[in-house]
This record gives sequence, C-alpha cells and structure tokens, in this order.
Amino acid sequence: MFFKKSLIAGAAIVVALAAAGPLKAAEFVYGSWVAAKHGVNTAGLEPFFKAVEKDTGGAVKWKLLAGGQLVSARSTLPGVRDKLVDAGLVIPVFARKALANNNVIFDMGPWGSDPVAIAGASTETVMLDCPECQAEYKKNKAVFLGGFGTTAFKMICAEPITKISQMKGVKTRAVGSAARWVKALGGIPVAMSPVDGVTAMQRGALTCLHGPVPWLVSYGYMDVAKSIINFPMGTPRGLSLMAMNRKAWDSISTANKKVMFKHLPGASARATLIGYVAADVEILAQAKKRGIMIVPGEPEIATLMTAHKKNELTAIPKGLLKVKVKEAVANKIMASFIKNLEKWEGLSAAAGNDVDKVAAIFKSQIYDKLDAATY
Repeated sequence: MFFKKSLIAGAAIVVALAAAGPLKAAEFVYGSWVAAKHGVNTAGLEPFFKAVEKDTGGAVKWKLLAGGQLVSARSTLPGVRDKLVDAGLVIPVFARKALANNNVIFDMGPWGSDPVAIAGASTETVMLDCPECQAEYKKNKAVFLGGFGTTAFKMICAEPITKISQMKGVKTRAVGSAARWVKALGGIPVAMSPVDGVTAMQRGALTCLHGPVPWLVSYGYMDVAKSIINFPMGTPRGLSLMAMNRKAWDSISTANKKVMFKHLPGASARATLIGYVAADVEILAQAKKRGIMIVPGEPEIATLMTAHKKNELTAIPKGLLKVKVKEAVANKIMASFIKNLEKWEGLSAAAGNDVDKVAAIFKSQIYDKLDAATY
C-alpha cells in the first residue's frame, strides 16, 4: 500500500512539473530520497550536475528533487525502471529480490572499515567483475553508473546504552546481514529505512539505530539520540550513487557519456570523503556538545566481530538462497570483492583523504577500463 501511494504521489508531482512548463529535451530528473542537505546531494551530486552541464555546453542538464519528493528508498529502483525519475540513489537492500546478487556485496559489512576502499572495491566489483550484478540492473531497465561509501556503522541509541551487554532484547534498526549482527549482540533487528527510523525512535517503537554518525544530522537522529557506542560495527557497500534509466542513458551521445564518466569519479570521492568521512568527525563533535554520551566500545565487540565475520562466510550465501542467489555465484562475488578490497585498501592509504587523489583512483581503476559507448 505504501509503495503504491508513493508512486501515485510521485506521479502527481511529475504532472505538476509538466503543468508548470515542459522540461527541456536534455533535462533529466534525479529523484533523491535523502534530505536536500545530505552530503551525498550537496557534496556528491550537485557539483557533478553542474560540471556535466558546463562541459556538455548545456546539452545534458539535471534537476535534483530531494527529500523523497518523487521516490522513497524502496521505490527508487522501480521508479527508475518505470522512468518516474531518470536516475536515483539505489541501495541494494531495499531491492532485495530485484538486486539479489548485488546484495551479496551489500551484506559483506564485516570486511574492511575504510570508506574509500570499500566504496572503490564495491563499485569496481559491480561495474567490472560481476556480470550477474549488471544483469539485474539491466533487467530493471537501469544502469549502475557509480557508487560511494559511508563511514562505519555504530550503535546510536535513544537510551543511555554504553555496553554491549545492555543490547539484549533491544529493538534496533538494521537491514540485510546487519540483522544477524544485531542478533549476535542479543538485540532484536527491525528492518526499516533510516528516514522511518527517526519517527520510530520518537514513538518508542525503536531504541537503537545501527547506522553511521552523519545520520544524526542527515535524518534528524541528533534530536532523539542519548548515546553512541563509537566502535566500527560493519559498513554497507554496493551503494549506487547514480542508477540511471537505461533508455535515458542511451539517449545521451557518446561524447556526453564520456563527460559523465569524466566527472563521476569526483562525485564518488566527494560523496564519500566530504559527505561521510569529514561529516563523521564534525557531527560526532556536535553530538558531544549536545550532551550525547559517546563511548569507545569494549574489546569484547572486536572479539564478537571477528567471530561474526567468520560465520558470515557461510551465512551470506545461505541467507541469499531465499532470493535465489546460487551459492557458487555468491562465493564468486564475495571472492572478487575481497580481492578488490585488498587492492583498494593499499590505494586508499596512499591517497589519504585527498578528494582529487581518490577521484583519480576511481578514474584509473574503473572508468578508464570502460567504454562509454557500449556500457
């Protein structure tokens, strides 16, 4: 019912836009379900759209409609497929069945903690090493054009929870394989988008959030949080900064596709380093000033994570059998990602948090290996 209502609401907005005046032939709509001031939009997408418009001489323009005006987290992929929007932010876990093989990558939360390395490795795996991942986007009439990374997920709670032992029986927002991590801590996982999680916390239906520090501002958790266990507890990956409708992508000339490929590395670097890494430090400081309890986490968490990671080697393929991912395929995708992650951890260490250097790595390791005319 919710999905149907969101599509109807989105369609109504499109009609309203059309009534206000027709979009130019080369003007595309990006539907973002995150807030307008979210770092993915302000640091990643907005500069990207401006650069593309400038370098194509105005031939390719983008209209960014943020805050879920057209699509929600769950309806973005169907919205791109049905061309309700030309492109959007797709998170695999919110399209569990449609992007089953992509969720193999998403579920590998315990591997690595470097946002740049994870973003690079997952983007490279999807775009270069996972035909099954590409096929799923193709089936949904979409194309994966670029990714980004978040900082490590922590435990953010509406009660003063400072020890893992206090997590027993606590309802915690967690999606995908993170639900198994919450269970390992003794908590009760609840699947929902980060947008819905705020209201659930305010109403007392949810006590904790398994998510990154920047969400305190991006989604308003700062107003309800009382404590943060500031210890890395996994990171989602395989996130699509730009999943574009296939016909819309194919309508762009090869020369202008190359322009997009030229600027996508920078968009990924900024969304990751500015939208999350820099924001993480700044917002954690804000949280401390607000009186939110921030604790480093006990050594016990690292011990639990090591055991959890080992279990996930078999749990991920087994869990995704439910959405018809073949075990052999899951293992192949996991192996590709792990191999790429090892490479990217070295590349990221050399680049540091320099946006230009990280963008150059995305370019050399991914986009330089793709043919814009045939991708």
